[in-house]
Amino acid sequence: MKLRLIKARIALNQTIQKILDVNRNRKRLSFTNDPIKREEVLNEELRVLNKVAQQQALLVEHYESVLSRPDARPQLGH
Repeated sequence: MKLRLIKARIALNQTIQKILDVNRNRKRLSFTNDPIKREEVLNEELRVLNKVAQQQALLVEHYESVLSRPDARPQLGH
């Protein structure tokens, strides 16, 4: 379960980094050929990344709560 938590945290951090990268790219919109189209693409990418990050955050919270229980026992095969 600890390994799952670590992997979920890594995935969440990577997703957050992608979100930050997309937001940095917004600053360069004025230099593109079609800034309106580029803005639409970035908005869609952000929408998807935010949903993914939300799911990953819920998974991290779940794993943390399971591991913080006093009766938490290692589960084989999970």
